[in-house]
Amino acid sequence: MTARLAAVALLLASVACSPQPPPVDESDATGPVSAARNDRATTPAPASGDDPGSDGGALGRRSVYSSLKDCPVIRAEREEMPFSEVECRTPGPFAIRIAEADLRETMTLVGAGGRATQLATAGIGGGAFSAFGDTAEWRGNDRPAAAGAFEPDALIVRYSFAAEPFPAPERSVLLAVRLGREPCIVAAIVPGPQQNERARRAADAPGPCLPEG
Repeated sequence: MTARLAAVALLLASVACSPQPPPVDESDATGPVSAARNDRATTPAPASGDDPGSDGGALGRRSVYSSLKDCPVIRAEREEMPFSEVECRTPGPFAIRIAEADLRETMTLVGAGGRATQLATAGIGGGAFSAFGDTAEWRGNDRPAAAGAFEPDALIVRYSFAAEPFPAPERSVLLAVRLGREPCIVAAIVPGPQQNERARRAADAPGPCLPEG
């Protein structure tokens, strides 16, 4: 027992010193989905890196992280069916808006000129109770500092939803999103070994958009 406690203490110390978000828990979550943006348990960070010191993907690629927690509220309705929408700052040309109603969350990417694209998560979660993770991972080509700001071409976010039949355990997948003029989900990476790495590979070499329905 003493050895186990010492191992846990060592693990906690290493996480506290890491400059990256802690590694994601790649097992299935078992608790109920809570979709309140500013008042819920922390969801594991998406694709935070099995090895915080590695690129975690294709040669010449890197990740930049942004928070999806405590983002400013831009719309809210408290009568009848409560509704709220927040907008989160990001390191790239897209802002992220997350709307929550009836314990279900949707994500919209807002590009230059205010062009908005809602991610098609209905075909993944089936309209069940859902919530996004607390961290967004942006993927792009590594560029020298003199070349300008980081310009991501892909996004990875965690998406948790209540599996069917209710009350089945919660499912938690990593969504790989291709950016550009028409952003879309290209893969939903299920829990398992190297979930982070699989999500990065899907984001770095995207296939066709997943069906919306």
